[in-house]
Amino acid sequence: MHALTQSQQEIMNAQRQIWPQELSFPEEDFAARLARVQQDLHSKDLDGALLFDPENMFWLTGYQTIGYFTFQAMYVPAAGKPVVITRVVNRDMALALPTIAAAVPVFDTQDHIAVLAEFLNQTGARRLGLETVSRYLNVSDHRRLEAAAEVPFTDWNGTIEQFRMIKSPAQLDRMRAAARAVEAGIDAALKEIAPGKTDNDLAAALIGGSTRAGSEYFGHPPMVVAGPRSELCFALWRRNTIQKGDVVLLEGAGVVDRYHALMSRSAVVGKPTDEHKATAEALNEILETAVDNIKPGLTAGEIDHLCRARVEAKGLGKYFKSRTAYGIGIGFPPNWAEGHIYSIRPDDPLVIQPNMTFHIIPTMFREGFGMAISDSVCVTESGCEVLTRYPRDLVVVD
Repeated sequence: MHALTQSQQEIMNAQRQIWPQELSFPEEDFAARLARVQQDLHSKDLDGALLFDPENMFWLTGYQTIGYFTFQAMYVPAAGKPVVITRVVNRDMALALPTIAAAVPVFDTQDHIAVLAEFLNQTGARRLGLETVSRYLNVSDHRRLEAAAEVPFTDWNGTIEQFRMIKSPAQLDRMRAAARAVEAGIDAALKEIAPGKTDNDLAAALIGGSTRAGSEYFGHPPMVVAGPRSELCFALWRRNTIQKGDVVLLEGAGVVDRYHALMSRSAVVGKPTDEHKATAEALNEILETAVDNIKPGLTAGEIDHLCRARVEAKGLGKYFKSRTAYGIGIGFPPNWAEGHIYSIRPDDPLVIQPNMTFHIIPTMFREGFGMAISDSVCVTESGCEVLTRYPRDLVVVD
């Protein structure tokens, strides 16, 4: 192991310029979050923990950069503010925040694991928690870190995620604002539909409408697809011309301070078939059943069963292949959801709690077309608040 280079030390010691306005929430909010995490570390006799997930870093400190596609980590000590170990070009984004104690720069000519291990070895920590479920810690780096660091690690997963499930009033305010943005985007895209237009025209309208209404960049590309390709789940726009008889599937997002609200709507160009109308009716029934039954105390599995029973009774169960809803909140590309943390799906024992937020996403992919009609909701003390407000009827474009 080598000590930090002179250039690294100079950069670490350089005068920092604090930009409190870069924080998405008040500094005291982040201090309270850090206290909850450090309480967990103390309860597990850990001197600190290493984060690799950009969403968890953002929740804890407000730190965000589009440069997370290269290696970075956040060291959270059991006492004191976190330290970011990151590529040198991300340093200023970290040090702009009063929630960050320091940033250890990694130059492009350096081995990032060697830099991280050297930093950890200088902390004197006895035992550290390691966020091992993050997609941003690959197997090779994990193995090399275990070999290079002198401190033993233990898996430390789910602590921040359990806090993220329950939104604060300020976070919910961001999601309501995001809902207004996605409504504007979907509205603009629906109004753009016409024979001769392309799916690119619709995508441009959706993205532009949401952005003009206040949205930041999305954690996932919007789903904009028309015609027979709408049958293919996750197919996106690709310069295809819209024709009479096409089904158009739109799923978009609004994002405010990285908190997402999502919504889907579907349209038919020309006269809808009986199959189109039956599918839209079933999707609306699933959505309305979920909205009517989501409330504290029920399990996610119970709610999913109620929704699935409605579509099974219509003989369309084989087309409803996905979960009923997934958690939403913080999102960085390539993901705009918190569905990896919590969802409403078959047999899930998760107990629904107030201030959880979900995207209810009834979707069906049938022969020749696909449809989705969805809304974002927040669980209240007695039911749920629908965050996205836009007519749910199947849109018919003459």
